[in-house]
Amino acid sequence: MIEYLLSILRDTRNYFFPKKNPFGNSIQATKEYYLSTFEKAKNEIYLEVDKLEDSCGFKIDKLWLDELALHTQVVKKESAINYQHGRILYSKLSKYIKEKNISSINIVEIGTARGFSSICMSKAINDSKINGKIITIDIIPNNKKFFWNCIDDLQSKKTRKELLNNWSQELNNIFFLTGPSSFVLNKIVFDRIHFAYIDGMHDYLNTKREFQFISNRQKVNDIIIFDDYSENFPGIVKLVKDIKNKKNYSIDILSSTEQRSYVIAQKLK
Repeated sequence: MIEYLLSILRDTRNYFFPKKNPFGNSIQATKEYYLSTFEKAKNEIYLEVDKLEDSCGFKIDKLWLDELALHTQVVKKESAINYQHGRILYSKLSKYIKEKNISSINIVEIGTARGFSSICMSKAINDSKINGKIITIDIIPNNKKFFWNCIDDLQSKKTRKELLNNWSQELNNIFFLTGPSSFVLNKIVFDRIHFAYIDGMHDYLNTKREFQFISNRQKVNDIIIFDDYSENFPGIVKLVKDIKNKKNYSIDILSSTEQRSYVIAQKLK
């Protein structure tokens, strides 16, 4: 009960009093830092992700992905830069669209951040030549100018839309909701959520609420992908264990590194 009340208090604070500078109030690094970090990150090899792409039969264009990552994933932080979830989302979504042979799709994302994941999923929609809507949720607003701790900061503060301006075709499929998921999930009017990506607060209560909302709107073979399945996020691990025990989703765990794994949950019944 205490954990639940603290979660509500935190969500209320984030909704009514969002951080003015979520990534800091100044430029975090030099152009040379961002470019050297990018060069290292883009040349890393991830064998499990390679195998996933081969099994799906779909592979995102690497030059396109790297360019997007330079502007939205390469940041100054202590841990290594890893944007393999873009490859995973693109491949799994493209395969899903082909196998279901659908003409339109509804997608929900929890945790927009700089917009990288949504843009990757939108590219899968466009490349598949179908109609699609992606609703993505974050406490960071879409139309306020920030420093984003990325190479674009060296030009000026930008809104998220300005940061993603070079991907206008992908933006056409994306609709942004601002606020904690507990406050804004009910604004989503999809009767069916074919595909979802959860990368939000990472605590058990919020992630469980997000999962249940999405699961209630899914049918057999629909997919939810969870990011950051690791001992660093015990809430994610606990929820995935709950899902396994209920046996209404198949669970596949894919690792890009020892520190970062993803869960691909596909509805069974």
